[in-house]
Formats: sequence, structure tokens, C-alpha cells
Amino acid sequence: MYSLRTKILLIVLVFLAFIGTAFVFYSIVTTVNYKRLRLDGIEKTVAFESEKVNRIIAAIERDAISLSRDGLLYYKFQSSEISEISVLEYLRSFPTVIGGGLWFEPYAYNKEKLRAGIYAFNDKAKGEVRLDEFEMDEYDYHNENWYREIADAIQQPYQVVWTKPYLDDTSFCLVTTAGAGIYDDAGRLIAVSNIDWEIDEMVNELFRIKPTESSFVLLCAPEHSLIISSTYNSEKLTSLNDIHWDIHAGSFFLNGSNYLTFSRDMDNGWLLSVSIPEREIFAEIESQNNRYSMIIAFSSVVMLVLAYAFISRLINAPIGHLIKDVAQLALGNLEIRVRESSRDELGMLGRAFNKMTSDLKISIEAYTREHTEKQRIAAELNIAAKIQASMLPCIFPPFPDKNEFDIYASMLPAKEIGGDFYDFYFIDENNLAVTIADVSGKGVPAALFMVIAKTLIKNTACSGKSPKEVFETVNNMLNENNDAGMFASAFMGYYNLRTGKFLYVNAGHNPPLIKKSGGEYGFLSAKPCLVLGCIEDIEYREEEITLEPGDTLFLYTDGVTESMNADRDFFSESRLLEVSKKCRDLPPKELLAAIKQEIDGFAGDAEQADDITMLALGVVHLSEPSIKEITVDANTDNLSKVICFINNELAQYDCPPDTLKDIDAAVEEIFVNIAKYAYKQAEGKAVVGIIPGAETVIHFEDSGKPFNPLEKSVPDFDKPPIDREIGGLGVYLVRKLMDEVDYSRINNKNILVMKKRLDRT
Repeated sequence: MYSLRTKILLIVLVFLAFIGTAFVFYSIVTTVNYKRLRLDGIEKTVAFESEKVNRIIAAIERDAISLSRDGLLYYKFQSSEISEISVLEYLRSFPTVIGGGLWFEPYAYNKEKLRAGIYAFNDKAKGEVRLDEFEMDEYDYHNENWYREIADAIQQPYQVVWTKPYLDDTSFCLVTTAGAGIYDDAGRLIAVSNIDWEIDEMVNELFRIKPTESSFVLLCAPEHSLIISSTYNSEKLTSLNDIHWDIHAGSFFLNGSNYLTFSRDMDNGWLLSVSIPEREIFAEIESQNNRYSMIIAFSSVVMLVLAYAFISRLINAPIGHLIKDVAQLALGNLEIRVRESSRDELGMLGRAFNKMTSDLKISIEAYTREHTEKQRIAAELNIAAKIQASMLPCIFPPFPDKNEFDIYASMLPAKEIGGDFYDFYFIDENNLAVTIADVSGKGVPAALFMVIAKTLIKNTACSGKSPKEVFETVNNMLNENNDAGMFASAFMGYYNLRTGKFLYVNAGHNPPLIKKSGGEYGFLSAKPCLVLGCIEDIEYREEEITLEPGDTLFLYTDGVTESMNADRDFFSESRLLEVSKKCRDLPPKELLAAIKQEIDGFAGDAEQADDITMLALGVVHLSEPSIKEITVDANTDNLSKVICFINNELAQYDCPPDTLKDIDAAVEEIFVNIAKYAYKQAEGKAVVGIIPGAETVIHFEDSGKPFNPLEKSVPDFDKPPIDREIGGLGVYLVRKLMDEVDYSRINNKNILVMKKRLDRT
């Protein structure tokens, strides 16, 4: 275990190490930049010097071409005056050029003269430019190397050819010659112009490029494999084969050192190369970095020593006294008083400890009382949780005598008691009501609101109302005296065991999942209306689907989809859908267990934030054959269509002819009554359904005005027909023909159901 002084010292060391690392990084980056700038400077120097030479080369080539044009005039007019003046003026304006002239091919100027030409030179002894008066007959220039190089290389007019550099035999200076061809009208070479350039001064100027002590300059003509001059061995006009490195390489190794090469190609094909030892290029930069590093290192050590001394004197000693006093508090001695020796933060800390000691005495007494109270509340919450759990259906299977479906549900509260609930019960012999809801909030308030909502929904549903009417009634009742502003999202549906129809309504709840037989889970189309208990007089919307054997309906609360992991990611509807697809073949109980296992695996060690409630309803089989329906306009023109529909369905069950006549007569009577009286003068629809079987059930639905035909009194057949009340005879006939006739008004619809046993004996 390290002391505080050691820790502070370590912090200072880490800080200094960080500063040192930053300096090293900065030094590396700066060194790289300096090196790049150094290399760029050398490259620019080489480029600048090369460009100066290129300008001279361009001027010489331009004047060589100009002389060739003058030579053509000289040839055409057989007059040398223009060419002589041109050559003299050119040499006077260009001191670095030592000579120039025009030289004709054999017998090209005059068929009687083998050689002809003009040549002027810079007479440095007399300080003037003058024409050379040597005898052409005595100077066989046609066989001179410079002439043959130019004449043999020229291919077309205005082409300039540079000769291989050579030592002048009179001045012993380095010279190179540039020449251009002169052609007659037939395109025949008749003469060449030449300009002799003394390059010693140019070479000496290039060789002044010496970035470092051991660097050297090389000027060569790669086309002729010739070293013009070099500061490496001070020799001139030697072969390129005499050097031991590649002149075109960016770097090479020589005499134990790595050299960097900075090269530039000139316009006449020459190459200027400056080679520098790499260590000399960056020697100054590295020396500067070493000096700075030593200064920083020394300063860091001095700062460390000073920091350690000040920390020991100003912080460690007062902290030591404070630790001794606080150690007594840790042993339980609440009577100790910490020394308040200074007015800085340590003194403030001492005063804080003294106040904390006083407050701790009071807090211990309060904690004892609070702990006792919490134990009492926890016991009461435990009882409340058991009561809440007992209110929900928890015995499975819940209806042992019903094998048409399989149902399973679970509720896991986030706290001792929760606000979620589920419920399922029969509202009549064939209709199973299922409900799932999520009350806003958590804890005791949500649990109380949950009890009220569950009770109201069940009581209202058992009174014979549709899901839509149940939610509309319960919503208004929950709004009464709802000062806390609580509400509940809920989903409720009626499942008919005979028809397979599922009539449902959604009050702001999560959309359930549904799996059709042989398919995969998908979200049920359940457009949510407003939650319960929020606004009065809300109209809710009913929807309907048909559940067939093998179908499964999965209901859940948002505690499933909004379960979070340690990264605060939601389990989400998409992940729930993916999990359910993997478990599509599981029965309800195993389905809920598999989904809960997936939620636990996703959440990991994260605390459960919301109640998790799930309910699954699986259809095994229908209690009776599925209902067949036909919907037609309620007018007598469609009577034949309805009769034909009924007869086609009964034909599959070998209905006796007499029984079929009775059914047809009853159907005709009921349908004609609907067509004439249900909608008055307006148009409307009539739904006729049949469940054929040993006991055939036929029902009629219309949305017309409320009317119960069974309330009509039975006609008194003892009275003469003229004295009897009008009406009732048709209904009487239907009752006589059918075994059972019932009427109900559900969801603003008139529903009349007739039953007839098909007696085949």
C-alpha cells in the first residue's frame, strides 16, 4: 500500500513523463518538418542553378537556328556580308561564347570550291570579336569531330545538335558546340551553323553548390557516357563507367556513408547531380534536438525535486495529523475532535469531520427508527404482493373441461408490487375474454389503480357489453375523481370458441403478435386508440380476425420490449419478433419461458426497470364447424341468393327435404322482415350465417333500428281473423318451424339466431 506522499510523487512523475512524451512527439514532428524543409531547400537550389544554365542553353540553341537562317541567305545571294555581321553581333552580345560560324558541305556553296564558310571568334588577347581569316582550303573541317557529330545527327531544319564536350586545342578550356542544319529548297543539307560555348565558368559556378562539407557535384552527359567534370575526383572528361554508383538513383552507399542525390536534367541532355552524406544534412538538426532534450530533462528533475519538497512540507504533515484523528473515528470513538490547524482545505476538512461526527450520532438514531419502519413496510408490501398475485389467474390449465384452446400467462413486477395485469374469463358459454394492461407508474399507486381497472373491466364485460363498449364505459369511470392523473394502456378481445372469431380493441397498448398455423409470428393489425382514464367520452374502435386451429396470439406489456441491458439498449419489438420466430412451434407455456430466458440473457446484470407481463393464447380446435356467411343488400331481390346459399351448405349434410322446406320458410320470413323494416327507406346490409351440423345454427345480422321480433305476442287463433291484431304470425310460424329462436342487440346490431336439428330418421 502506497503512502499519500508516494502517490503524489507518482502523479508528478506521470505528469512529467507525459510532458516528456509530448516534447519527444513534438521534437519528432518538428525534426521531420525541418528535414523536409532542408531537403526542399537543396532541391530548389539545384533547380535554380540548373535553370540558369538552361536559359543559356536555350539562347545558344535559338542563335544557332538564327545563324542557320542567315546562312541560307548567304547561300542564295552569294553574299557573305549579312552573315558576317550577324555572327559578329551575336558574339559581341554573348561573352561566354568563344566562336561561331557557317560551314558548307563539299561543293554546296560553289561547285568549284570544296569548302566555304564564315567563322568569328572572341579574341580575348585583344578584347574584341573578329572574323577568322584562315584559309578554307587548308582547314579540312569536314573531317573534324565536331562537324561530323553535327552533320550526321541533324535530321531536319531548325534541329539543334550538341556535340560531346571537349578540350579546346588552343585555349585548353572545356568547350561544347551547338549546331543547326541549313537546307536548300530541295531539302538537301548544304551547310551547318555552329556556336562554340566555353563551359568552364558555368561548371565552376555549378560546383559552388556545396550544401555540406563532404558533398560533391557531378556534371555529366549520359548520352555520351561522359563525365564533364566532378568535384569528387577533380577530373574532367572521364567515362561514366569510372564511378561506382548509379547517377539516376535517389541514394547510394559510398565509403561507409549513405548519400542522398539531388539531380536535374538539362535541356541539352546533360545531368547535374549533387550528392550529400545523409548524416551531414541533418547533423545540425539532431544537435539542436539533443541540446533541447538535455535542457528539458534537467528542468524536469529540478521541478520534481521542488515539487516533492513543497508537498512534504505543506500537505503531507497536516494530512498525517488528520489521518491519526480520523482513525479514532473509524474505531467508533465519536467523541474525538479533529484538529483544525489551518484555514485551507485541510482545515475545512477537519471542520467537516467534526460536523460529520455530530451528524452521525443523530443519523444513527434516525436510522434505527427508519430501519424498523422499513421492515414493517416491507412486510406489508410482501402481503400486498401476495394479494395482487392471487387476483390474477395463476392456475394452469385454468379450464380443464375446455380443450379447444391453450392459454398461459405470467406477470413479474419490477418492484414488490406492480401496475401490470392480465385476465381471462368466460363471459358466456362460447366467448372467452382476454385482457392485458399496463398502468402508468410503479409501486403502490399503480397497484391500486390496477385493482380498480381490472375489476371494472371484468364486471363491465360480464354485463354483456362488447369490447368497445367495455372500454368506453371503463374509461369514463376511471376519469371520475382521477386527481392523480393516472391512466392505463390496455388490450382486450373476445374469442368465440365456435366461430373462431376474435373481436378486439386496443387502448394505446403494444401491438400483439400473431402466428397463423404453419407460419411465423407477425404483428397483429391493432391500431391503438387513446389510453384508459385520460379523457372522457372517447370512442374506441373494434377490429376482428378469425383464429384457426394452430394459430397463437401473444400479448405483452412494454416491460418486454423496453427491457434494457448494461449499455441501456432496449430489447425492442424487432428483437421480440426475431425471438418469437425461433420459438414459433412452442406451446404457450414454453413460449413465455423461452422469451423470458431471452430477455434475461439480453439484460444480463442490469436491474429490471419495468413490470414484465405476457399472455399467450393458442387455438387447438374449434368447438363447432366454422361459420359460413353471406352479406347482401337488404332487399327482397336477394332472397333467392340467400335461400340458394343456405341450401348449398345444408346439401353437404344430407338434410331431409321436409326439414329443408321448414328452414327455407323460416329464412324467407326473417330475411323479408329485415328487407322491409330494418332500414326504413335507406339502404343497408344483411349478414346471413350458417353453422351446419347435427344441430344447424342460422343467424341474421343487420345494423338497422333496434327491433326484437320475439316480443310480438302470439296470435289468438280463437278469434276470427278480422278481430286479431296485425303482425306476429310470421314470427309465430318461425318459432313453430325451428327448434330454438333467440334475439340479441350487440354492438348496435340486431342478431337473430335460429337452431334446427337435422333429423334423418
